[in-house]
Amino acid sequence: MRLHSAILAGLAALTLHRAADACGGTFCSNSPIVQNAERVLFIRGGDGDNTAVVQIQAQGNDPSFAWVVPLESVPRNIHEEATAIFGAIDQSTQPVYIFANRQQFSPSGSGFGCSSDEAAVASIPGPTESNGVRVWASGETGMFRYDVVSSDDPGALGTWLNENQYRTPPEALPIIGEYVAEHKYFLAVRLSAVQGVSSFLVSPLAFTYTGRSPCVPLRLTRIATTPTLPVLTYVIAESRAVPSNFAQTAVPDAEVARLGPSRFGVTVTYDQVVGAAVQDAGGRAWITEYAGPLPDGVRGTFSVSLQNLIPARPYLTRMYTTVGVAAMDRDPEFALTTGLPDVSNTHDLSSFPASASVFDPRLALAAATALGAARTWRRRRRAAKPTTVGASG
Repeated sequence: MRLHSAILAGLAALTLHRAADACGGTFCSNSPIVQNAERVLFIRGGDGDNTAVVQIQAQGNDPSFAWVVPLESVPRNIHEEATAIFGAIDQSTQPVYIFANRQQFSPSGSGFGCSSDEAAVASIPGPTESNGVRVWASGETGMFRYDVVSSDDPGALGTWLNENQYRTPPEALPIIGEYVAEHKYFLAVRLSAVQGVSSFLVSPLAFTYTGRSPCVPLRLTRIATTPTLPVLTYVIAESRAVPSNFAQTAVPDAEVARLGPSRFGVTVTYDQVVGAAVQDAGGRAWITEYAGPLPDGVRGTFSVSLQNLIPARPYLTRMYTTVGVAAMDRDPEFALTTGLPDVSNTHDLSSFPASASVFDPRLALAAATALGAARTWRRRRRAAKPTTVGASG
């Protein structure tokens, strides 16, 4: 199968689930800080409002680290959230595979742990003009310093960002120009202090904006990303969310059963299986890992302000993808739909043959390589063996 072949081709490139040296939906400063994990939560209100909660984990120690998020309207209620909201959702909805020997396997992914209190937000009721840039709001919350800006001139906007310590690489300006032409607003964010810290967790940043649908801005990501970027997105709304400009696909249970955990403790990574399924779907696709009622206990981990935004009968959709740079020419959007079935995050593979769970394709490849090397060694040894000549009297 094509999926199986694609996984075999990438066996050497093992990765941790949810890891990426990139800025998902953002762009990095020209500093030696890299983002290696990201999660995004959307709460979709019936009034057309979207509340986004974004959390990243990064490595580096340059205090100039900053990023920019394009939005359809001026964001409001910008504040820090408690990290526990992602821990509870991750643990309740991450995929679980049960094999024939009843061994369970789940992709790793919820290793974050800290908390923060909601902070007061300073805002400006109307924009102020500054060299062709309109400043709509400014403030601080927790570890963040932010400004909300817009402009009709990409060059002026880039200059303003750099002058205000939002370091913007030159290659970002053409993409910023695309968003300027679409009349987007920009939430520019930087960290108050990270110097001297080699690895740090950024507290979740929440903000509300008016827009036609939840959207993950990936176009800016093209300038600072690995060949494939993992993106994990949650949508809480009144019904199930589906991608509207990307395809939907699935990870076949049969492939997971065939490539599942081996008795030697070596496993083909979940990201490789997802990546192969996404490529089979054309390179722009999402895997729905869970779709159903909001799990018990999740709501209580939210701040009061977020709890008040959750619909009376909340429905949660968890979607995951690994997207290549070539597919980052559009921003994934999500629409709400009805009539689709729920999607369980638990996959019972016990009906597949038990031998499937102990097969390791890398082990077979290694054995074949070793056998070939042994045959070559024996041939060379025979060729080099000296010929015995008898003595004459």
